[in-house]
Amino acid sequence: MSDQSPIRTARRKVRRVERERLGLATTPCILCIEDHHSAGKNHDSQLAASLCELHHREIHEQMLRAGISLRYEPNPVIRAAMALRAMAIYGRAQADAMDRLADSLDQSGGQSR
Repeated sequence: MSDQSPIRTARRKVRRVERERLGLATTPCILCIEDHHSAGKNHDSQLAASLCELHHREIHEQMLRAGISLRYEPNPVIRAAMALRAMAIYGRAQADAMDRLADSLDQSGGQSR
């Protein structure tokens, strides 16, 4: 997946790092859960998952880098394609998390503590 707008991505990253350096963006806690509209709120407003602020921001960044517009698209075919691409990004993040969990189980050798 190539970055559709590397300059905008770099600007967003610089602003985020600066906010974190100034203490304006804090580490997420259990109370900062947000609804992430997996297909994009304007593409499918009912499909949502709960994510912490940090991961919500990361998924949105990946969607923007992939060129997925989060604005309403009147053409239903294009809107469905955008929703599917957005869900694919979220699905990949879920799959990566499951792989990490499986790896940690493999490393523990199935031993309970």
